[in-house]
Amino acid sequence: MLTQPTYAVALVGALGAIWLAKKSVAYPLALAGIPTIIEAITGSNPLPKGGVTFIFAAWIGAAVAFALLRGAHPAIGRALISAPVLLSFALLGVMLARLGASPAEEYGSTTVQLYVADNLVFLIGAVFVGSSRRDLHLFFAILLAVATGEALMLMLKLLSGGLHMTFEGRFALSTHEYPIYLGRDSADGLIVAIYTVLTATRTWTRMMAVAVLPLLVVGLLAAGSRGPVVACLIGVVALVALTSTKGRARQRLLLAGGGLLGAMIVVPLILPSSAIGRALSAIVGGASGLSTNGRAALWSKAFTGFAQHPLIGLGTGGFSALNPTLPYPHNILLEAGVALGIVGVLLIVGIVFGAGRRIFSCWRNGLGRDRADAAVLAALFVSALVNALVSGAIQDNKEIWVWGGLGVGMAARMALLDRSRPTPVRPTPAAAATGG
Repeated sequence: MLTQPTYAVALVGALGAIWLAKKSVAYPLALAGIPTIIEAITGSNPLPKGGVTFIFAAWIGAAVAFALLRGAHPAIGRALISAPVLLSFALLGVMLARLGASPAEEYGSTTVQLYVADNLVFLIGAVFVGSSRRDLHLFFAILLAVATGEALMLMLKLLSGGLHMTFEGRFALSTHEYPIYLGRDSADGLIVAIYTVLTATRTWTRMMAVAVLPLLVVGLLAAGSRGPVVACLIGVVALVALTSTKGRARQRLLLAGGGLLGAMIVVPLILPSSAIGRALSAIVGGASGLSTNGRAALWSKAFTGFAQHPLIGLGTGGFSALNPTLPYPHNILLEAGVALGIVGVLLIVGIVFGAGRRIFSCWRNGLGRDRADAAVLAALFVSALVNALVSGAIQDNKEIWVWGGLGVGMAARMALLDRSRPTPVRPTPAAAATGG
């Protein structure tokens, strides 16, 4: 280690990761964006392709094992046998069963591996985090810090002239990262920042959240991705609708509005008009709306493939055989339909419906901070669903499983608390008549 300092750094990092995993599953789950920041600073990724994905899968798995040993999540048993979790594993079973019949077996095998590492592992980790109120709040704090770090790094690179467009009108933190991931991370951070403004008990925390809003808006628009912009807007509307029932919440929304107004001043000073125009084209109109870049053609081709094999589909990753240059149709339902038939579509719908129902139940039955937590989960879940319907492959849309898993864990925790409360004893008619 003295002759190879890289090994010493790796050892210290591994020990720190183990320490964090022992403390909470929230750390590895929320720190998934850290490698992007490190790569932006160092300018390179020393790991082989897919290395980061599987390192985080192992890290989350270790954190889950530590959590089970601690026994600090009494509601976890109920959560792990919930419909969204079981249906997610059933989807894996169908994907494995249909892999051998796929005309694009190699791509299908990659899809299965990434579905396990990105979607299922993150789902289980999220269930553990959601089943603890402390872990859930820790997760939101770390996620906001990471999203802010990405946006700040982007801002510094833009101001220094050290960042170039990855594609026309689109920026990313590194040449190895697709811009849409920056857009999605910034959108999630923006929603969580507004939630922090609404719920923070300390004034300095609330003001810090307001201050980072312009940074996150810059990151969202710099990516030039229209899907995350539309999804973020819908998510923010959902958050406002679910939290603006009280006067104090409405006052704090005005404070968040001030931060967004500041973003309207900052964005044109930093970003070129091409990036702003592309990112906002789906909202304000323009020649580069969501139907361009071949989306309509991809959806049509996927629907045709699904119609020709409606029961069991072409096989896992089957759309790749129909369109080798872009192996997924940018719509999670169409991708499941063309690959796995109506069975795959019903499983995706069941996962989404089951998770969404639990999140809404938490909002409806929750009080105080629990109700606000459910509101932000609902906003993030809706945003992720919109993204999944217009961009990415199934393994690129792990946010559905993350936010859904948090909601499943939270619902199980609240149900356990309800059962542990003593049931009030109703007086008998005779006792009521005598005042006893």
